[in-house]
Amino acid sequence: MNLRSYIFWALDRLKGNPLKIALRFTSNILETKDRKWAETENANRLKELLNHASKTTSFYMDKNYTKLEDFPIVNKNMIRDNLENFMSHSFEPKDCLKVSTSGSTGAPFSIYQDRDKVNKSIADNIYFSSKSDFEIGNRLVYIKIWSDKLNYRKRFGFRMKNILPWSVFNLSNTEIDKLLTELNNSRESISFIGYASSFEKICKHLDELNENPIKFKTKSVITISESLNLYTRNAVKQYFGIYPMSRYSNNENGIIAQQNNHENSNFILNSSSYVVEIFDLEADRKLKYGEQGRIVITDLYNKATPIIRYDTGDIGTLEVDSENRPYFSEIYGRKLDLLYDTQGNLVPSHLSAKLCNYGEFKQFQLVQKGQKNYEINLNTTTQVDELNMIKEYKKYFGEDADIKINYVSEIPLLASGKRREVVNEYYV
Repeated sequence: MNLRSYIFWALDRLKGNPLKIALRFTSNILETKDRKWAETENANRLKELLNHASKTTSFYMDKNYTKLEDFPIVNKNMIRDNLENFMSHSFEPKDCLKVSTSGSTGAPFSIYQDRDKVNKSIADNIYFSSKSDFEIGNRLVYIKIWSDKLNYRKRFGFRMKNILPWSVFNLSNTEIDKLLTELNNSRESISFIGYASSFEKICKHLDELNENPIKFKTKSVITISESLNLYTRNAVKQYFGIYPMSRYSNNENGIIAQQNNHENSNFILNSSSYVVEIFDLEADRKLKYGEQGRIVITDLYNKATPIIRYDTGDIGTLEVDSENRPYFSEIYGRKLDLLYDTQGNLVPSHLSAKLCNYGEFKQFQLVQKGQKNYEINLNTTTQVDELNMIKEYKKYFGEDADIKINYVSEIPLLASGKRREVVNEYYV
């Protein structure tokens, strides 16, 4: 245990061990072999949450909802437009933590979290980070969108936590070199967390160099917010020496699932905090294990703003292992990040990765413009074999697909600092 970790847990003891207790519960639920016990614990907490929401929120009050199946599916827009009705009368906003999304796919979105929810989110973060060999106090490079000017309090807090914040907008070749040089001068092992596209950009730059400039030891790499493609996964292993782990989370809830080993791409579900359901892409019809659909979650901990049957906007497939533990076999991202063939059928996930067979690109993007109209944007100075590229993609989209190839100098980031490899402008 390093000094920062010791101080962190000492402070928790002074407060009555709320984080230690929450962490122990997270670990027990996720690791116990007594699945019946875990299911009973979660069922009791779910019952308590539903009862609380029905009695203390205007949106659910007097509806005679008794079990989860009675509750309607809600989404970000519904909560944003009716936040006061979703908030519990038992909590004052001033006593809660306000958390917000970036608004990268729409208007910004905020909810309130009570202290128990905040503690559980911190505990979940500690637990899942440890699965990637990260310990509190380790040197951490956090790559995401940051304010251009962090105030003194935030900069001091990062320094105390041993965190180096690095903006996704500071990833030019010169700035990547600057970052790596700074880390090479560190005596500590380095852990990373950040958008998957940020690591792709770093690795693309390293591809252009004669030798790997990284001299520091990498302890862990966790990618967030975007799908981790095969190129980035293998390139991170090549340059940083370890495989990255992909995490599925959002700001309004927390960590929903994370890969837990390097042998497969399965995401272990955080069933200690959430009930996860999969629904049909178009209708509010619950699907069976193995079927692809909308990810709908119920947050077992947030009583300030009960989040019940919340459509995350993401697409995935749930499975169960031999011990009846749920996991995501695939997470596809938002519906806006899915492509369909000319007949309206969903095409295989990660189809954009096949573009790598036609050359090395700084960036690439697949866009569906209409029912039968598609565009492939390539950031490269070298012309590709367009005939064969179009021929291959017609096998997925349909022989009647109209596919256009564009050569571009840049594929812009979203306001959130993320970059989408797949964009659907037709099925929205």
